[in-house]
Amino acid sequence: MKKLILTLLTFGLMGLYSTAQNTWDSNDTWDDSGDSWDKNGDANYDYDPGSGSGVVGTDTGAVDSWGDDDDSWGGDDSGFDYGSGGTEEYVRSARPKVEAKPYERFTGMPYDTAAELVTYVEIIEVIVPDEYLGDDYSISDSLYARAKVWMNQQFGEKEAKKMIEEAGEDIRGREGQTIKAIAVMPLIVEVNKYAKTTAGVLQFDMELRFKDGRYRYKFNNFVHVTPNTSGGKDEVRTYMEYYMTAKKDVKSNDRILMATNNQMNRIIDDLRKSCNATPFIDDDDW
Repeated sequence: MKKLILTLLTFGLMGLYSTAQNTWDSNDTWDDSGDSWDKNGDANYDYDPGSGSGVVGTDTGAVDSWGDDDDSWGGDDSGFDYGSGGTEEYVRSARPKVEAKPYERFTGMPYDTAAELVTYVEIIEVIVPDEYLGDDYSISDSLYARAKVWMNQQFGEKEAKKMIEEAGEDIRGREGQTIKAIAVMPLIVEVNKYAKTTAGVLQFDMELRFKDGRYRYKFNNFVHVTPNTSGGKDEVRTYMEYYMTAKKDVKSNDRILMATNNQMNRIIDDLRKSCNATPFIDDDDW
Protein backbone atom coordinates (compact mmCIF):
# COMPACT_ATOMS: atom_id res chain seq x y z
CA MET A 1 0.00 0.00 0.00
CA LYS A 2 2.76 2.42 0.88
CA LYS A 3 4.50 1.64 -2.38
CA LEU A 4 1.32 2.41 -4.35
CA ILE A 5 0.86 5.72 -2.61
CA LEU A 6 4.55 6.62 -3.18
CA THR A 7 4.27 5.72 -6.86
CA LEU A 8 1.14 7.85 -7.35
CA LEU A 9 2.79 10.74 -5.51
CA THR A 10 5.83 10.49 -7.77
CA PHE A 11 3.69 10.58 -10.92
CA GLY A 12 1.75 13.55 -9.54
CA LEU A 13 4.91 15.55 -8.91
CA MET A 14 6.16 14.76 -12.36
CA GLY A 15 2.88 16.02 -13.85
CA LEU A 16 3.08 19.25 -11.93
CA TYR A 17 6.67 19.78 -13.07
CA SER A 18 5.70 19.20 -16.71
CA THR A 19 2.80 21.65 -16.48
CA ALA A 20 5.02 24.32 -14.92
CA GLN A 21 7.67 23.83 -17.59
CA ASN A 22 5.13 24.37 -20.39
CA THR A 23 3.90 27.57 -18.75
CA TRP A 24 7.47 28.97 -18.46
CA ASP A 25 8.30 28.18 -22.07
CA SER A 26 5.18 29.92 -23.40
CA ASN A 27 5.21 33.17 -21.40
CA ASP A 28 8.85 33.93 -20.51
CA THR A 29 10.81 36.94 -21.86
CA TRP A 30 13.96 34.99 -22.61
CA ASP A 31 12.74 32.61 -25.31
CA ASP A 32 13.71 32.57 -28.95
CA SER A 33 10.53 34.12 -30.33
CA GLY A 34 9.86 37.42 -28.52
CA ASP A 35 12.81 38.33 -26.37
CA SER A 36 14.96 41.43 -26.94
CA TRP A 37 18.05 39.42 -27.79
CA ASP A 38 16.72 37.06 -30.47
CA LYS A 39 17.52 37.04 -34.17
CA ASN A 40 14.01 36.74 -35.63
CA GLY A 41 11.28 38.88 -34.21
CA ASP A 42 13.15 41.80 -32.75
CA ALA A 43 11.64 45.22 -33.54
CA ASN A 44 13.92 47.18 -31.25
CA TYR A 45 17.43 46.10 -32.02
CA ASP A 46 19.18 43.89 -34.48
CA TYR A 47 22.95 43.58 -34.45
CA ASP A 48 23.32 43.87 -38.18
CA PRO A 49 26.39 45.43 -39.85
CA GLY A 50 24.03 47.75 -41.68
CA SER A 51 22.07 48.98 -38.69
CA GLY A 52 24.45 51.59 -37.31
CA SER A 53 22.27 54.55 -38.25
CA GLY A 54 21.42 55.20 -34.64
CA VAL A 55 17.65 55.06 -35.25
CA VAL A 56 16.06 52.23 -33.25
CA GLY A 57 13.72 49.98 -35.12
CA THR A 58 14.20 51.54 -38.58
CA ASP A 59 17.12 49.52 -39.89
CA THR A 60 16.92 48.94 -43.64
CA GLY A 61 20.49 47.81 -44.31
CA ALA A 62 20.57 49.98 -47.47
CA VAL A 63 20.61 53.66 -46.47
CA ASP A 64 22.39 53.48 -43.12
CA SER A 65 25.71 55.23 -42.45
CA TRP A 66 27.67 52.01 -42.29
CA GLY A 67 26.28 50.09 -45.27
CA ASP A 68 27.92 49.34 -48.56
CA ASP A 69 25.65 51.17 -51.03
CA ASP A 70 24.99 54.88 -50.55
CA ASP A 71 26.76 55.54 -47.29
CA SER A 72 29.65 57.97 -46.87
CA TRP A 73 32.05 55.26 -45.72
CA GLY A 74 31.04 52.36 -47.96
CA GLY A 75 32.72 50.83 -50.93
CA ASP A 76 31.50 53.52 -53.34
CA ASP A 77 33.00 56.72 -51.91
CA SER A 78 34.01 58.37 -55.13
CA GLY A 79 32.08 61.49 -54.15
CA PHE A 80 34.07 61.97 -50.98
CA ASP A 81 37.00 64.42 -50.86
CA TYR A 82 39.08 64.74 -47.72
CA GLY A 83 39.89 68.34 -48.55
CA SER A 84 36.43 69.50 -49.56
CA GLY A 85 34.00 68.05 -47.04
CA GLY A 86 32.26 66.10 -49.79
CA THR A 87 32.21 68.72 -52.55
CA GLU A 88 32.95 66.96 -55.80
CA GLU A 89 33.82 70.12 -57.73
CA TYR A 90 36.55 71.18 -55.28
CA VAL A 91 40.07 71.35 -56.68
CA ARG A 92 42.87 71.49 -54.14
CA SER A 93 44.99 74.58 -54.70
CA ALA A 94 48.70 74.01 -55.10
CA ARG A 95 51.05 75.28 -52.40
CA PRO A 96 52.32 78.74 -53.41
CA LYS A 97 55.84 78.66 -54.69
CA VAL A 98 58.22 80.40 -52.31
CA GLU A 99 61.13 82.14 -53.95
CA ALA A 100 63.84 84.05 -52.12
CA LYS A 101 64.49 87.39 -53.76
CA PRO A 102 68.15 88.13 -54.41
CA TYR A 103 69.68 90.73 -52.14
CA GLU A 104 69.94 94.15 -53.75
CA ARG A 105 73.09 96.05 -52.87
CA PHE A 106 73.10 99.69 -51.79
CA THR A 107 74.15 101.83 -54.75
CA GLY A 108 73.55 105.34 -53.41
CA MET A 109 77.15 106.37 -52.83
CA PRO A 110 78.34 109.21 -55.13
CA TYR A 111 81.34 107.95 -57.05
CA ASP A 112 83.95 109.82 -59.09
CA THR A 113 84.80 107.43 -61.91
CA ALA A 114 87.86 109.48 -62.93
CA ALA A 115 89.43 109.48 -59.48
CA GLU A 116 87.80 106.15 -58.55
CA LEU A 117 86.81 107.56 -55.19
CA VAL A 118 83.60 108.08 -53.28
CA THR A 119 83.23 111.85 -53.62
CA TYR A 120 80.63 114.38 -52.50
CA VAL A 121 81.09 117.57 -54.50
CA GLU A 122 78.81 120.47 -55.41
CA ILE A 123 78.98 124.15 -56.35
CA ILE A 124 76.28 126.17 -54.62
CA GLU A 125 75.15 129.64 -55.67
CA VAL A 126 74.29 132.06 -52.88
CA ILE A 127 71.71 134.63 -54.01
CA VAL A 128 70.85 137.54 -51.76
CA PRO A 129 67.16 138.56 -51.88
CA ASP A 130 66.46 141.92 -53.52
CA GLU A 131 64.63 143.21 -50.46
CA TYR A 132 67.60 142.51 -48.18
CA LEU A 133 69.22 145.81 -47.07
CA GLY A 134 72.09 144.50 -44.94
CA ASP A 135 75.67 143.70 -45.85
CA ASP A 136 76.22 141.36 -48.74
CA TYR A 137 76.61 137.97 -47.05
CA SER A 138 77.36 136.23 -50.35
CA ILE A 139 80.92 137.57 -50.61
CA SER A 140 83.76 135.13 -50.05
CA ASP A 141 84.81 136.62 -46.72
CA SER A 142 81.33 136.19 -45.28
CA LEU A 143 80.95 132.63 -46.63
CA TYR A 144 84.38 131.70 -45.27
CA ALA A 145 83.50 133.03 -41.81
CA ARG A 146 80.16 131.18 -41.87
CA ALA A 147 81.88 127.92 -42.80
CA LYS A 148 84.30 128.30 -39.88
CA VAL A 149 81.34 128.78 -37.51
CA TRP A 150 79.67 125.69 -39.03
CA MET A 151 82.80 123.59 -38.43
CA ASN A 152 82.98 124.64 -34.78
CA GLN A 153 79.34 123.69 -34.30
CA GLN A 154 79.65 120.45 -36.23
CA PHE A 155 82.85 119.03 -34.77
CA GLY A 156 83.65 121.23 -31.78
CA GLU A 157 85.94 124.28 -31.73
CA LYS A 158 89.10 122.50 -30.55
CA GLU A 159 88.51 119.51 -32.82
CA ALA A 160 87.84 121.72 -35.86
CA LYS A 161 91.05 123.67 -35.26
CA LYS A 162 93.03 120.43 -35.02
CA MET A 163 91.45 119.07 -38.23
CA ILE A 164 92.46 122.21 -40.12
CA GLU A 165 95.97 122.23 -38.73
CA GLU A 166 96.54 118.61 -39.73
CA ALA A 167 95.44 119.31 -43.29
CA GLY A 168 97.20 122.67 -43.54
CA GLU A 169 94.86 125.65 -43.78
CA ASP A 170 95.07 127.44 -47.12
CA ILE A 171 93.41 130.81 -46.72
CA ARG A 172 94.43 131.97 -50.19
CA GLY A 173 93.94 128.98 -52.43
CA ARG A 174 93.90 128.75 -56.18
CA GLU A 175 90.22 129.67 -56.34
CA GLY A 176 89.63 132.14 -53.59
CA GLN A 177 89.59 131.43 -49.87
CA THR A 178 89.88 127.77 -48.94
CA ILE A 179 89.44 125.60 -45.85
CA LYS A 180 91.09 122.21 -45.88
CA ALA A 181 90.70 119.71 -43.07
CA ILE A 182 90.99 116.05 -42.25
CA ALA A 183 87.59 115.48 -40.66
CA VAL A 184 87.00 112.79 -38.05
CA MET A 185 83.62 111.82 -36.61
CA PRO A 186 81.98 108.77 -35.01
CA LEU A 187 80.16 106.54 -37.46
CA ILE A 188 76.62 105.85 -36.27
CA VAL A 189 75.10 102.67 -37.72
CA GLU A 190 71.38 101.98 -37.56
CA VAL A 191 70.96 98.46 -36.18
CA ASN A 192 67.19 98.48 -36.70
CA LYS A 193 64.31 100.92 -36.69
CA TYR A 194 64.66 101.63 -32.98
CA ALA A 195 68.36 101.16 -32.20
CA LYS A 196 71.64 102.72 -33.30
CA THR A 197 75.23 101.98 -32.38
CA THR A 198 78.67 103.52 -32.88
CA ALA A 199 80.77 101.49 -35.33
CA GLY A 200 84.21 102.99 -35.20
CA VAL A 201 85.24 106.31 -36.70
CA LEU A 202 84.70 107.90 -40.10
CA GLN A 203 87.64 109.88 -41.49
CA PHE A 204 87.64 111.90 -44.73
CA ASP A 205 89.26 114.85 -46.51
CA MET A 206 87.24 118.06 -46.57
CA GLU A 207 87.81 121.01 -48.84
CA LEU A 208 85.69 124.18 -48.86
CA ARG A 209 86.39 126.90 -51.41
CA PHE A 210 84.70 130.30 -51.50
CA LYS A 211 84.20 132.96 -54.14
CA ASP A 212 81.85 135.89 -54.20
CA GLY A 213 78.34 134.58 -54.68
CA ARG A 214 79.21 130.85 -54.54
CA TYR A 215 81.15 128.14 -52.77
CA ARG A 216 82.13 124.56 -53.40
CA TYR A 217 82.41 121.66 -50.99
CA LYS A 218 84.30 118.46 -51.70
CA PHE A 219 84.52 115.40 -49.43
CA ASN A 220 86.48 112.30 -50.42
CA ASN A 221 89.09 109.73 -49.29
CA PHE A 222 86.65 108.13 -46.86
CA VAL A 223 88.19 105.67 -44.40
CA HIS A 224 86.38 103.55 -41.82
CA VAL A 225 88.63 103.18 -38.76
CA THR A 226 87.89 100.39 -36.28
CA PRO A 227 89.80 98.80 -33.36
CA ASN A 228 92.00 95.82 -34.11
CA THR A 229 90.06 92.81 -32.79
CA SER A 230 93.02 90.47 -33.33
CA GLY A 231 94.91 92.09 -30.47
CA GLY A 232 97.22 94.31 -32.49
CA LYS A 233 97.88 97.93 -31.56
CA ASP A 234 97.31 99.37 -35.02
CA GLU A 235 93.76 100.29 -35.96
CA VAL A 236 92.04 98.71 -38.94
CA ARG A 237 91.52 101.17 -41.80
CA THR A 238 89.06 100.24 -44.52
CA TYR A 239 88.34 102.46 -47.52
CA MET A 240 84.75 102.94 -48.64
CA GLU A 241 85.65 101.80 -52.13
CA TYR A 242 86.42 98.36 -50.69
CA TYR A 243 82.99 98.14 -49.07
CA MET A 244 81.40 98.94 -52.44
CA THR A 245 83.12 96.09 -54.29
CA ALA A 246 83.76 93.40 -51.66
CA LYS A 247 81.88 90.14 -52.24
CA LYS A 248 82.18 88.95 -48.65
CA ASP A 249 79.84 90.07 -45.86
CA VAL A 250 77.86 92.22 -48.28
CA LYS A 251 75.05 93.23 -45.92
CA SER A 252 77.43 94.46 -43.24
CA ASN A 253 79.36 96.43 -45.85
CA ASP A 254 76.13 98.04 -47.05
CA ARG A 255 75.26 99.08 -43.50
CA ILE A 256 78.56 100.97 -43.28
CA LEU A 257 77.95 102.59 -46.67
CA MET A 258 74.42 103.66 -45.79
CA ALA A 259 75.50 105.04 -42.42
CA THR A 260 78.25 107.06 -44.11
CA ASN A 261 75.88 108.37 -46.76
CA ASN A 262 73.29 109.42 -44.17
CA GLN A 263 75.83 111.31 -42.06
CA MET A 264 77.38 113.07 -45.04
CA ASN A 265 73.99 114.20 -46.33
CA ARG A 266 73.18 115.54 -42.90
CA ILE A 267 76.35 117.61 -42.51
CA ILE A 268 76.00 118.91 -46.11
CA ASP A 269 72.48 120.10 -45.31
CA ASP A 270 73.79 121.86 -42.20
CA LEU A 271 76.58 123.52 -44.23
CA ARG A 272 74.09 124.82 -46.78
CA LYS A 273 71.82 126.22 -44.09
CA SER A 274 74.74 128.02 -42.43
CA CYS A 275 76.04 129.57 -45.65
CA ASN A 276 72.66 130.42 -47.17
CA ALA A 277 70.86 131.73 -44.10
CA THR A 278 69.85 135.38 -44.24
CA PRO A 279 71.56 137.26 -41.39
CA PHE A 280 69.33 138.80 -38.75
CA ILE A 281 69.25 142.62 -38.89
CA ASP A 282 68.52 144.53 -35.73
CA ASP A 283 65.96 147.26 -36.26
CA ASP A 284 68.13 149.65 -34.22
CA ASP A 285 71.14 149.09 -36.47
CA TRP A 286 70.62 151.85 -39.05
